[in-house]
Amino acid sequence: MEKLIMPEGTAREYILSFSSFYKAAYARDMLEENGIASTLKKLPPELIRSCGTGLYLRTDSIQPVQHVLSEKQISTRGIYQIQRDGKTEKKYVKMK
Repeated sequence: MEKLIMPEGTAREYILSFSSFYKAAYARDMLEENGIASTLKKLPPELIRSCGTGLYLRTDSIQPVQHVLSEKQISTRGIYQIQRDGKTEKKYVKMK
């Protein structure tokens, strides 16, 4: 899979939500096996549907993440890009 080359410092932040903690933990393990770093954290209140834990990651392209999840048949509840307005305001834009 071809990776997009972006100028340094243009990595974006994403949150992936899942239907259970176990799916989130399994997804993190599968991403790690493929060289993609992510962190399990509590989701912001506005994104909580059933599971309060999500995966946070910073990357220049979400496609490799989606490829790994698809290959391992791991479904997400949502993929959100974090957009910052200033230092404290965050907006979550649903990508999928």
